Amino acid sequence: MDVTKLFNTINVRKDNLYKPALLLYALKECHLEKPRLILFKTIETELKIIFTKLLPNENYQNFHYAFGRLENDGIWEITKSHDLKRTTSGDLYKSELIEKNISGGFLEEIYQELFFDKVLLTDIYDSILNKYFDKNIHADFLQLLESKNNNREKRMALMNNQGEPVSHWWIQKGIKTIKTDREIFSSPNMRRARLEFIAGDNRLKTIKSWLLAAQLIKNGRTAREVELTDFGFSILSNDANLDKSSTWWAFHLATCFSSVSEPYPNFFLQLDNLSKDWISSKQLFLKIQNNLTTDNGDNYKESTLESLISSVRRMFENDRPLADLGLIETRTDEDKQINIRLGSPKLTDPIIVHALALLRLHTYRMRSELNFSEITQAGLAHFLCTSPEELRKHLTRMEQSNNWKNYFSYTKAVNLDSLSFTEHCNPRETVLLLLQSGEDTWL
Repeated sequence: MDVTKLFNTINVRKDNLYKPALLLYALKECHLEKPRLILFKTIETELKIIFTKLLPNENYQNFHYAFGRLENDGIWEITKSHDLKRTTSGDLYKSELIEKNISGGFLEEIYQELFFDKVLLTDIYDSILNKYFDKNIHADFLQLLESKNNNREKRMALMNNQGEPVSHWWIQKGIKTIKTDREIFSSPNMRRARLEFIAGDNRLKTIKSWLLAAQLIKNGRTAREVELTDFGFSILSNDANLDKSSTWWAFHLATCFSSVSEPYPNFFLQLDNLSKDWISSKQLFLKIQNNLTTDNGDNYKESTLESLISSVRRMFENDRPLADLGLIETRTDEDKQINIRLGSPKLTDPIIVHALALLRLHTYRMRSELNFSEITQAGLAHFLCTSPEELRKHLTRMEQSNNWKNYFSYTKAVNLDSLSFTEHCNPRETVLLLLQSGEDTWL
């Protein structure tokens, strides 16, 4: 199925923005991994807000027309469609859509394609935005869509890692095994998995959760399957034994921007990146606890959160995979209290470019331009273990080099610096750049 072609051939009446706006909203929901089918009442409410704020002079009220007509374009499904009444022109009745709680969304096959290929989704989104909407409202349009999910990161699911870090060998073994055996972690295969990984049931959960958190694998097409992501295949193709420091930088950054990796991102966000002062593990726990809540707004159980934070910290100690990158420093004081601070890793240009690509895809997913304050607010400097001012210096220096013009441009201004992305600044390309040309940064 050529999904791009399907979207390009959608029938849109001249100067009618109903369908394009609905498609952008549905694509955004898919990107956020929301349910495939959306209540018409919800769609109408959201689109009213969009048009009221961005196109106040237009009389857009009949959103049910686009909701129904998308079915004819071969990409859209409506629940109980055959039981709904239609006008002589084939349109649905808004009152019935509301009264019967009718939902609509992309066909299952199309949704799955977009769900598992976020780069494809973003390309289609950009194409619709550029084709139908004036450039002078692009930034406002994107900001309005994204503002609905500003707190999403704080509600991300904690890793089901049983409070343990993961080893170099387990990650390597996991990638190689899942390439050919997608059901290795399913219940019927637990005995075989224990033998493959030389691990018990709890450690198997640890391995799977870290692979998911680092975006090396994703849930498959059935409940029993997991499969390698593009990132996982890139690792296999370029560093199958996971020996390169660039591989572990990519692992670290992918985990920072993952939707299922807390408290890993918050571990970095709550450490000071200006003076890099030491903080006790107890103080760090309290800061993370105050910044993380469940979907219901409750705090996580203290023992669970303490265990998970400990598993993150131990990823940077002794012989763990991330220890020799210099991302985190720990020490034990006279009272045997563990203290932590951000390290001073060797930061190379390919690392920064890949971090920018992940930032764009996962945080400002539909934006082509950001100001510097948005970059720092998203935590990029913390994830790179540097200060905002040092990051600004790196970007300014890189702007003066021809090596990076194919990925981004950086403009210095009196009040607000800005960064513009090119189409090449996407993780599929930048991870290969990092893996293939990244220099050794082991301490």
